[in-house]
Amino acid sequence: MLTIAATARLWGQQQPPQKPNGSSLPAYEGELKDPTRAELDGEFKKRTEQQVLRLQECIQIISDKSQSSEKREIAIKEVIKLFQPGSTVQVSSGKKGGQVVTRPIGEYFRRLRDLPYPQVEITFYDATYVGDYRKGTDGGYYTTATFSQEFKGKDDKGNIIYQDKTSKDVDVSLQNMTNEDFYKQNSWIIKFGNIKVTETKKQAKPIN
Repeated sequence: MLTIAATARLWGQQQPPQKPNGSSLPAYEGELKDPTRAELDGEFKKRTEQQVLRLQECIQIISDKSQSSEKREIAIKEVIKLFQPGSTVQVSSGKKGGQVVTRPIGEYFRRLRDLPYPQVEITFYDATYVGDYRKGTDGGYYTTATFSQEFKGKDDKGNIIYQDKTSKDVDVSLQNMTNEDFYKQNSWIIKFGNIKVTETKKQAKPIN
């Protein structure tokens, strides 16, 4: 009886924690501590800048018609993963008097891929500015990142048909989420939200 009881106790101690709600993910053990102000101003600002850089790289690949269709499609799929579901992007154009239009994130990147110019060149200037993270009522942390881009639509010979410069703000959230890339680990994940146009300057006369 002693052997059986000891074995039962040992078996019980070795059992993994139950998975909640029938999840296929392993249960998370322990709590993830809130980041310190030093971490928010250091590590997480740096990670946010790196993620904005990745966003910019994807925009350049998607808009570049010299890239293969496969590479541009992969970039669209990857960049959408950087955003919260339901996020939107504002776009503006000097061709429409600076009118701002809001599009769902997936539609925006597909339209960027399919722009009618024979050549498209998008460059980013000035350093990305990341504001201070502030804690929200839901326990997440939020800030805004600001970046500026120059758009050039060109003809087959590389002559500029249309050109503008736009400043944009992107909402950024830092959320305590299960990171599927790491076993049994929650972590602070950076996700983008809506992108808003703050200013557009037309640099050349647009064609009709």
